[in-house]
Amino acid sequence: MLDILDPTISTAREDIPYVPRPGKLEGLRVAIIDNTRKNADAVLQKLAEKLERTYRMKVEVVVRKHQRAPLADAQLAELKGKVDFAIAGVGD
Repeated sequence: MLDILDPTISTAREDIPYVPRPGKLEGLRVAIIDNTRKNADAVLQKLAEKLERTYRMKVEVVVRKHQRAPLADAQLAELKGKVDFAIAGVGD
């Protein structure tokens, strides 16, 4: 059996409440989420160094996860209260 995806069919939309953007970047605490794709760790490390140098940010947590998997509950718990925002991995 063959399934066909019709992109013209509308689907239910889920609104996601976003956290307000910070007023300043100086001194924020950041989490790095490495998705284990090729070169993600190198790109994220360079970005973290730049944020620390430019905005005196502090990398508080580095989390590694599988490429297509969401963060585990324990990983989310590790971030809560320790960071102001997170940067998710890139790669390839």
